[in-house]
Amino acid sequence: MLNANAFHNVLNLIGLIVGALIAFDWTTLGLDPATAATVAGGFLLADKIIKLALNITRDGLTGLFKVQPPVER
Repeated sequence: MLNANAFHNVLNLIGLIVGALIAFDWTTLGLDPATAATVAGGFLLADKIIKLALNITRDGLTGLFKVQPPVER
């Protein structure tokens, strides 16, 4: 079975990298900043859609609004 928490962490890391790519000055490499922002924004949007789908698959629609149980240690 897929470890949903690990998958979320990987997506968070990808989001961090894409965020750094958005902040980078792409004009120094000759790339149009609007194109770079569009591509990076597409990755961020896909990241959020994947996370939402994963949560719905794991917890159901009503699970998105439930109070989280305490963390077990």
